[in-house]
Amino acid sequence: MADDLFRWADARTWTGPDPYDGLTGPLGRLAVYRVLRQALLQTVKRSTIDLRPFLGIRPLRTATATGMAAGACARLAASPEWRDRALRLGRRTAAEQMSGRYAGLWRYEFDVQTRWSYYPASVPNLVATTFCADGCLDTGTLGDEAVCSLARGLLTHLHNGVFFTYTPTSDVLVHNANLMGAALASRLARTGTLPGDLAHRLLDAARRAVEVSVDGQRPDGSWPYARGPRLEWVDGFHTGYVLLRLEQAAARLNLDVEDPLERGTRYYLRSLFEGTLPRYFADGGTRRDPNNDATAVRMAAWAAERGFVPTGFASAVLAAVADRYPSLGTDTPAGSAPGNRALWESPRWSTAPLLDALTALYAVVSTRGTAPEPRRAPEGQPRAGAV
Repeated sequence: MADDLFRWADARTWTGPDPYDGLTGPLGRLAVYRVLRQALLQTVKRSTIDLRPFLGIRPLRTATATGMAAGACARLAASPEWRDRALRLGRRTAAEQMSGRYAGLWRYEFDVQTRWSYYPASVPNLVATTFCADGCLDTGTLGDEAVCSLARGLLTHLHNGVFFTYTPTSDVLVHNANLMGAALASRLARTGTLPGDLAHRLLDAARRAVEVSVDGQRPDGSWPYARGPRLEWVDGFHTGYVLLRLEQAAARLNLDVEDPLERGTRYYLRSLFEGTLPRYFADGGTRRDPNNDATAVRMAAWAAERGFVPTGFASAVLAAVADRYPSLGTDTPAGSAPGNRALWESPRWSTAPLLDALTALYAVVSTRGTAPEPRRAPEGQPRAGAV
């Protein structure tokens, strides 16, 4: 399945639509006000008819997609074919590292207007930087100078002295981005290639960032998307990012986050699944979205590896969501109704996240003989042998 998905995307040179590419066409240049930008972007994103050809929006290849895919391929690097794929994608991603004012970081290749921020394609953001940096580090495609540039750029432009920020101009605490920054900073500090003072600054920033987001966890175990008015929703894929990055950062920093991690995982499994089908929002029903679905598979594999659910649950989640992804040999065409076909063919939002989930699940299944026995399953979730 992973091979089919890779070949499908690679045949298209990892180029395709993106949910947030609505401002890249000619109309995007005319949308000079926030409300116009948001309306245009959301119209293109949500339309069940692909408006891109009519609006002059061309397919994109994003470094975020190739970076995430590089890391996914690196998990299978024992195979020469997968190793070559990982290196090729890693080198392509490394070539997109920014120079000049924001040297060392990565950006999206399109302007974005959200309900809380606007950031043009000319500036970096923490999510793109993290996925790209991890892919390059996983494949060994960043030299020492590039790693040092990345570390300095991360602290200079994406850290405000208290937490990691989504963009250089943002002052909003977005928990998944903050913990991505903490995980990346702690990883860079442990490379052994940085000057000692720079490594220490990264570790200090990462520790403080983890403390900020741990303090932001709610009593029920959830994290809001961000701190601030109208930003307090809880959704599946951002919660998944929080849990993964919290664990990564804490392990590298030797911090004990067992309690918040366990409470967060139990909340995620209890509130963001309906059986084996992922929920998009914790307070709503299921809504099919390729990134959310792929992250659910990734998180189910992660939870199985740590004994929260049986491995069979992760496989069942994959079976429940695989029908809309391209080139997986299912009976249902990619993006079939109800839904947006272009959304499911997005390299950044669909193909790369699922490839990451598939290789992670393979790694868990291939070692299931040594996996821990499942812990007591949260209410409403399957116990060992139930799936």
